[in-house]
Amino acid sequence: MSSGNRPDGEAESETIPATFREGANTDDPRVVVVGGGVIGCAAARELAPDHDVLVLERDQIAGGATARAAGEVTMTPSYTDRPEIAAHANEFFRAYDGTGAFEYTETPSVELVTADREEAARARVDRLRDDGVDVAFLEAAAVEERWPRIDASEFVGAVRFTDTGNLDPYTLATTLRADGADRGARFETGVTVTDLVVEGRTGGAELRDSAAGGDPAKSDTDAEAETETETTITGVKTDHGTVAAEAVVVAAGWRTPQLLAPYLRVPVQPYRTQCLVLRPESSLGASFPMGWIPGKHVYFRREKNGDLLIGGWSFAESDPAAASREADEAFRDHVAALVPRFLGTEGALRVVDGWAGIDGATPDTRPIIDAPSDAPAGLVVATGFHGRGVMTAPIAGALVRAHVMGEDPPVPAAPFCLSRFDICSADFEFRSISAGGE
Repeated sequence: MSSGNRPDGEAESETIPATFREGANTDDPRVVVVGGGVIGCAAARELAPDHDVLVLERDQIAGGATARAAGEVTMTPSYTDRPEIAAHANEFFRAYDGTGAFEYTETPSVELVTADREEAARARVDRLRDDGVDVAFLEAAAVEERWPRIDASEFVGAVRFTDTGNLDPYTLATTLRADGADRGARFETGVTVTDLVVEGRTGGAELRDSAAGGDPAKSDTDAEAETETETTITGVKTDHGTVAAEAVVVAAGWRTPQLLAPYLRVPVQPYRTQCLVLRPESSLGASFPMGWIPGKHVYFRREKNGDLLIGGWSFAESDPAAASREADEAFRDHVAALVPRFLGTEGALRVVDGWAGIDGATPDTRPIIDAPSDAPAGLVVATGFHGRGVMTAPIAGALVRAHVMGEDPPVPAAPFCLSRFDICSADFEFRSISAGGE
């Protein structure tokens, strides 16, 4: 039962802490974080020392996209244009290694290069080296000498990156949660946030209709003009009652656009991605690299026990709620045909696990972590992580804190601002990061 339909006099759910009930007095500013994935947990950890933080999760902590992530940390190749962003994330993971059960394994990455991509790959390596990135082009023979389990016979070489690694996504999220709880944050699962509570809102219906393709005679500018007013977040509505707060962080993954629809448009669309775990007859050694093959829609890494994880095969998803959480036959066939072309192994590889998950994508593949100027005051958005949520969690936590506090962030905020998009529509061509590099 939503809070709006609760009969007069019905008591607030005990799930909602007393300090977050309407009219309660608190010493610290109250912040509600919507979403208990790795991003919500990272934000809660950062905010908890000087805020009263409540994380609301509809299912279980780290039960959505986080649990289905591959656990690669490739911030260095992903942010070659912003090395300070990659450096901040990499340093966090190194320092956080050993916290609770969390482990971070530094592992080099290779981009396997075919002949038709060699010239562009070498030029990119030269450019990145000039920019100070630790990267090199390795000839095929050097690749096989360094990593004997890589069969480079179909490739001219590989682009080698350092400052990459891997981790267990669920363990990272639950460790961040425990850290946040130790600092005072509270986490409630099984609570669905149904709406934001905004004071001063006018024209919300027009914005919702326009965003959904309502009146075709009205432009986006007209609809936005009708909704212009001074608005402020005062809490959220949930299926357990209304929760009061001075700030709300929406980190609800692919569900974020629907929750924000009456107040703010974000160019985020759902997409489906998949993983398979293969067991070779002889386990992969600890030195086996992570990697990807441009144009083949896959990336790979070694599991701790010597298995091979293959991920990717990502495509836009029109019905995310009903999408299968199992790896499909097309992906299995693709992997079966591709892996023998780059993995040197005798005997068959056996599929021992597989899954699929839904994440949110943006037009440029980078997330939105922002407190937009045209949004209600007190609203912070962290969404559209496009398959890089786990590795970007340290950046998200730091930027969310900076936005809530109104302080200077430790990394550039501009690459994650909503205003970088000219059109905030979810109707854009999906770009798969697992399709490969330049």
